[in-house]
Amino acid sequence: MADGLTWETGSIMPRGFLGSPGLKERVQAYERQLILEALRDAGGNQRRAAAALGCLPTTLNEKMRRLGLRACDTEPEPDPVTHSTEPEPSDDRCI
Repeated sequence: MADGLTWETGSIMPRGFLGSPGLKERVQAYERQLILEALRDAGGNQRRAAAALGCLPTTLNEKMRRLGLRACDTEPEPDPVTHSTEPEPSDDRCI
């Protein structure tokens, strides 16, 4: 396009319109932030993160897939008692 804006397929407004990210990009960034925080707080356990977010594990898994996230993309907080950052055993962690 000659005006310097690019259009996404299926979009009603050009990317970069008014010099800021669109609603979709902002919602995705916010979802990504919330999911990563919940995963970090849950030590990477997707079931606990889903419970903290108030959604089903399958919903969290689908959102993570859509956003390109994995449970192992987070750094767990140290355990306040043992000061260990080792995750507890779980089938939900990346290996």
